[in-house]
Amino acid sequence: MALTPETHLSIDELTKRFLVPFSIEDDATAIRDCLPLLPLPFRGIAETFIDRLRATIQTTAAPFLLANQAAHDKQFQRFSMAERIRARSIDEEPNETEDELEARRNQAARVIANSKMDVFSKSEEGIDSLVAETARFLLHLHNTPEIQSVARETLLQGTVATWSTLEMLVGDELTLLLDSRPDLVTKLLSDENARRKFELPKLNVDYLASRGFDLSKQMGRILFEDRDLSSLPTLKCACEALIDSSCLRQKLAAPTAWRLNQNRHLIVHRRGIVDEEYLRKTGAELSVGDQLIVSPTEFEELLLHALSIGSEFLAGLASLVLPNPSIKTDAARFKPVSRP
Repeated sequence: MALTPETHLSIDELTKRFLVPFSIEDDATAIRDCLPLLPLPFRGIAETFIDRLRATIQTTAAPFLLANQAAHDKQFQRFSMAERIRARSIDEEPNETEDELEARRNQAARVIANSKMDVFSKSEEGIDSLVAETARFLLHLHNTPEIQSVARETLLQGTVATWSTLEMLVGDELTLLLDSRPDLVTKLLSDENARRKFELPKLNVDYLASRGFDLSKQMGRILFEDRDLSSLPTLKCACEALIDSSCLRQKLAAPTAWRLNQNRHLIVHRRGIVDEEYLRKTGAELSVGDQLIVSPTEFEELLLHALSIGSEFLAGLASLVLPNPSIKTDAARFKPVSRP
């Protein structure tokens, strides 16, 4: 696709301010390969994880998507108007009413306009025109303080949604895991850090009655339903106590994971206004009172890292829920090892 230098410059400016939607399909390959191997309840949670990340991208990219659709609509109207004028030359057929003639002319114009729009939108000239129109429109809007605020806020909320999606995956899957395999509670609580964070609650008769006096399939809910996994150290502790995966440990220990989690806390609790605690924990080159800015490039990096954590997490989870011990725990290798 050859774009003019002017359009390239506009795109460079656009992508500094607005998210252009990107695909996660290649990065989600490992998870999709794993899905058929997981029991149905676990599979549904994993599928929801991917769907929510896709939705987060689309929502965060809403300004671009709306502007791009407006550019397409504007160009289509040009074709449509021209073809409706040309369609006036279509003659009336015998016994045809004026309304029927008008409908036939409009239909003919619509068919030709759709065909021309399809060809135009796939041509180099058309792509350049539509991209340039979208960029001009958004950059013009970004001159107003209100749109600047919208652009900034969508990226902040997208960051929060990204962490929440990962938190949901881990919390729901581990709850289901311990509900179905209560024997793993021993493994979880044998870890000293996990024992402090996930200590079993004191149980009274009313509590036991509310659970039907049978906790054998409810250990996950007992341990996790009131636990806050919004903290990376807590989420990391639960994962590492149950899942033996060096790849998962590396992903959770990466600076990108810490930055995602700290950004989430700052946005949720302080509306993105930087404080001393944030500076101390992240080392960001900002000042107290600054407004946190998440660029489109940083947002993409954070979301893809959350996806990679999810991939490694599900890889390790598979080894705990599947009876086949030959399933490897690296996200890149979900398929069973072939046996002679």
